[in-house]
Amino acid sequence: MDAVMGLGGAGPQAGDDSGGGGETAQGAGRAGPPGAIALHLYLTRRMALRHGVSLSQAMRQGILARADFADMVSNCRVCPGAPERCRDLIEDHDAAAVAPDWCANRTILEGLRGLV
Repeated sequence: MDAVMGLGGAGPQAGDDSGGGGETAQGAGRAGPPGAIALHLYLTRRMALRHGVSLSQAMRQGILARADFADMVSNCRVCPGAPERCRDLIEDHDAAAVAPDWCANRTILEGLRGLV
């Protein structure tokens, strides 16, 4: 993540940042309840889009490694903001000036904003 430090239901197909398809979260099995990977994959990608960040584009451009993306999903799984809180935020706001203080991926999202 050095380059960056200076994203509930079945989603669209691979390469689309709006939902569940696409890259696998290889490291996401390290934390959180079993079966929660899909939910947190969805929340990570939707929160990123809400902040104007395309995680797929960041990975294609080499700004974000797949391992870093997997770490983001893992961060989401242990975030102090409950999934419901995150879902409410995603649903209630189309765009955000900044990531919420409680978001475990706030620093990464803010670092990616404007790059992709």
